[in-house]
Amino acid sequence: MEGFLTMKEEETGRLRDDIEARSAHWELKTKELRSELEKIRRADKELKERVLKLEFCLQEAQSRTRKLRREGIEEQRDKAMKEISEQLETKQREIAKRQNFWESSTFKMVVSVSMLILVVFTKQ
Repeated sequence: MEGFLTMKEEETGRLRDDIEARSAHWELKTKELRSELEKIRRADKELKERVLKLEFCLQEAQSRTRKLRREGIEEQRDKAMKEISEQLETKQREIAKRQNFWESSTFKMVVSVSMLILVVFTKQ
């Protein structure tokens, strides 16, 4: 009977050693998995930050694009307004020249000479 108890104690000792070894193995495995999980979380956080930065850059680029389009439209409008104002100034100059024709010294001299010639011919 003592032999049987000794054998059972030895078996129990081996099982305890086996349990301790497996327990140590699983504790190590748990630490490794937690470490890996932490690395994954950090990488995930970094990726989220990058995504936020890229989204911000995208929004800024879209804003700039809209601004450039507006500026392009404004430039086109300004060019059209400038052309129209130049045309208007040209027309006003032409009208002013026609009006000034009647008040010009050349016209007055021609009229004076014509009147003089008429007076001279009518007296003869």
